[in-house]
Amino acid sequence: MGPCFTPQVNCYPGSCGSGYACGSYGCARRRVRAHSDRTLQSSPIFGMSRFRPQQRSLSPDEMFIRCCEDRGLPDACLQKCTFQTYTKEALTSMYFKTDACPIEAAAEIQFCAAQGRDHRDCCVRNGVTTTLSGNKCLEFCDQRLGKNVTQLNMSYLSCYDRFEQMKGCFWHNLAGQRF
Repeated sequence: MGPCFTPQVNCYPGSCGSGYACGSYGCARRRVRAHSDRTLQSSPIFGMSRFRPQQRSLSPDEMFIRCCEDRGLPDACLQKCTFQTYTKEALTSMYFKTDACPIEAAAEIQFCAAQGRDHRDCCVRNGVTTTLSGNKCLEFCDQRLGKNVTQLNMSYLSCYDRFEQMKGCFWHNLAGQRF
C-alpha cells in the first residue's frame, strides 16, 4: 500500500461555470437532491392505491453514475461512469494523459463501479487471479471504504487482462441487487 495521493485541483473558487463548483479533480457539477429523497414511505394496506406499480429500481449504470456524481467527479470523468464506457482503453487514455479525466480519479471510478463492496470471491471464480500478477489483482476487486488506495506500478499491468471479468462481477452483483 502506498501513501495517500492528493490530486492537483485544476480550478479555484469562482473559476467554474454556473452549476459547477471546485471538486477534488477540478470543476464538478453541483448536485441537488430533493428533501423527499430521505422520506420513509409505507406501503398502502387498503384500497386501490396498493395496486399502483412500484417505483422503478435503478439499473447498474444508474447506480454507477450516481456514485460518481456524489463523489464530485468532473464531467470528463462522468463519461467513464457506465459499464459500457469504463474500459481498459479509457483507463489507458487517462494514464497517458490523452483524456481530460485525470488518472488520479481512476480509484474513485473503480470504487463506484464496485459500489464500495468486496467482490473478491466473484473475481477468483472468474479468473482474475490467473494473470502474472496473481492475487495482487484482487486489490481491484475489494473496494470497501477504509481500504488504503494502492500506489500502482508496472507489476499490476497484467491485471488489465482480466478487466472485463472484474467489471462483470461488479455489474452482476448490482443487477441482482436493484435498489
